[in-house]
Amino acid sequence: MTTRFSRRAALASLPLAGATTASAASAAPVQNAGTLVHPAKPSGNDALRFAFLADTHTDPENDETMPKLSAVFDAIEQFDPTLVIHGGDITEHGTDAEYEAFDGLVPDGLRDRIVTVPGNHETRWDSSAGERRHRWVGDDVRVRDVSGVRVILADTTAHQQEVAWWPPESLADLDDAMKASKNLPRILVTHFPMGEGYYYVANQQEFEDVLAPHPISLHLTGHTHREMLTRVNRRDQLEAAAAKIDAVYYELTGTIDSLDVTRVAIPDITAPTDVVRTPVATYDLRPGRGTDTSLPHGAEPVDDGDSVAIEVRLPRPFQGSVDAALYDTSVYAGRNDELSWTALTEHHGRFSGSLDAAEVADGDNRLHLRMRPDDRSGTRLLTVPYIHGSSGVAWRVSLGGMIQSGPVLARLKGEDILVAGSSSGRVAGIDHAGTTLWTKQMPGEIRHDLLALDDGRSVVVPDTSGVLHRLGADGTTQWRYSTEAPSASDPGVGPLAGADAILVCSGSTLHAIAADDGTRLWTAELPAPAMGAPTADGERAYIGVGDGCAHALDARNGAPLWTTSLTDKDGSYQRFIYGPWNDAITVLPDGGIIASGIADTWCLEPEDGSTRWRLEGSFQYAREAVTDDGRLLLANEGGEIVHIDPATGEELARYATAERILDEGFVLVDDVVYAASHSGLITAVHLDTGDVEQLTRLGIAPVLAPGAVFGDHIVFGDLAGTMHAVERV
Repeated sequence: MTTRFSRRAALASLPLAGATTASAASAAPVQNAGTLVHPAKPSGNDALRFAFLADTHTDPENDETMPKLSAVFDAIEQFDPTLVIHGGDITEHGTDAEYEAFDGLVPDGLRDRIVTVPGNHETRWDSSAGERRHRWVGDDVRVRDVSGVRVILADTTAHQQEVAWWPPESLADLDDAMKASKNLPRILVTHFPMGEGYYYVANQQEFEDVLAPHPISLHLTGHTHREMLTRVNRRDQLEAAAAKIDAVYYELTGTIDSLDVTRVAIPDITAPTDVVRTPVATYDLRPGRGTDTSLPHGAEPVDDGDSVAIEVRLPRPFQGSVDAALYDTSVYAGRNDELSWTALTEHHGRFSGSLDAAEVADGDNRLHLRMRPDDRSGTRLLTVPYIHGSSGVAWRVSLGGMIQSGPVLARLKGEDILVAGSSSGRVAGIDHAGTTLWTKQMPGEIRHDLLALDDGRSVVVPDTSGVLHRLGADGTTQWRYSTEAPSASDPGVGPLAGADAILVCSGSTLHAIAADDGTRLWTAELPAPAMGAPTADGERAYIGVGDGCAHALDARNGAPLWTTSLTDKDGSYQRFIYGPWNDAITVLPDGGIIASGIADTWCLEPEDGSTRWRLEGSFQYAREAVTDDGRLLLANEGGEIVHIDPATGEELARYATAERILDEGFVLVDDVVYAASHSGLITAVHLDTGDVEQLTRLGIAPVLAPGAVFGDHIVFGDLAGTMHAVERV
């Protein structure tokens, strides 16, 4: 890769404070905020001259969008801004080639003026465990003080997921950046918009809690590819039109108390300086003062069985309307523009009402409160948790960080224990009562599934630094294996030429490792990165790869044997996202190889990769399972459990759960399938009767990791770093 980024700020981290010129290029994380000198109070007369764009989706293979982006940057260069702000989705799928192509679009005169946040396209298909994103973009929370304004850039993306999440450390860094700015006007930049009906960020209320004592005046976002102006919680939000689609950017000019936003469109990209300027809005960046009296101090929902009663009291007499709505758990990383709001009735300063909860699952839930004051100061939004019915959770264990890795069972002193890990790097051994027996700290984050070996006598833990750790059931280290590069993939296990082996990818390098002592058996270079779990049958190793294909390799040395394409898409980006890039390959008892892309699942012949059968549907995320009598079970993205004859692909039965099923998948116990949805809804599907039973909703954090059966419980972890145990039916 080129080294042009080493001599300029461009996409890199920028200094936390004191950087009042556009040429500063060194990096400094926000967590140092407490040691920094507060920036000087602005005069209010400084002339602001910023450019803002988002969603460039740079792809050097796309001959249609690249000229548009080149024209946009030529126009921005002509505008000559003090700062260029990018709202994320810089690239299509986060490859070095795409970052380099973006770098090539930037005129030299703008190179040291660009700051950006990553979008989901930088994160969703990232095989580098964040290393590439941080190298090109910078730290998760950064600031730039320029022209009397503090620009705060925050990354809310979640590792290899569409949904966004504010981890505690990012919220702490955001709070530090706010406190250190004192009276400096602030502009926040995130890729995902937030507000009424928006579910892109799953813990939006935690963000609002941080901003409540020191509000941000202007929030610049992207992601939706639509130009949209909203005002929520005293914060103006601008969602930008996509530069790659509309050849457009925005100019922010004027002063702190009167900042004009102008949309700049380029009708003819062969003449990038012939632009059409359209006024969008004028903003006052001066920070709001005092407590927001249009927000309630709190609200206490009361579950009445088939309804939820809510009463709200605001800090002072309120002129306006107050409404309530149930949190829409069916939406994953999206929005609902038509939430069903119920008007609350005012009586002596209290607003009260009830919501129909007949269809709400037991367990942890949320509702929204919307305050709309008559003074036209904008909507206020508060999201409140409550428990409907009983929680249904037997115990919880917090590991910190985010849980995206599936736990496994180990055998300690004749008893099963649960071994789980999180992005905090913490691994814990937990007993049936939810008591933590031991913990171990790993050097890297744990984002991918653990493996059990030797009937649970040991466990393999992969971390994102590229090290696999084999632990005994008591947490002691037995061996370590380094892939010598960051790794963001699930490991697999299977026999290779007569020996049990672990298979794991680091980028596009597949490593075969002896399970007993951690020695390297062989490595193989793949045509693209792979993030799913490989497997083996003794003669061949199988893996889904980001070139859109399933691959078989010789078990003895990793030599390629056959390749079968699972998508008809063209171009590296399209083939990557529609192919089996993160599929866990399954070998059926009769030898058939199950591999899934986004659009369908294939059963391939092991000898040559030819097609035995094909099933339409998005089955890639959840791992499949085989029942005791040999039937194949799959879960599709729509939330259906599908029963298949593995020999023919014939559908035997289909059972619909209430919500989408993604990486969390399901756990099969005898003739019961325990499925988890993205919102933590646990459903029991009884295969013998066809009954579908909702058990509970685990919490208010997304569940995006596989679970496990653990004695009388089913256990799943969530993005808040908590393991939840639910009693089996």
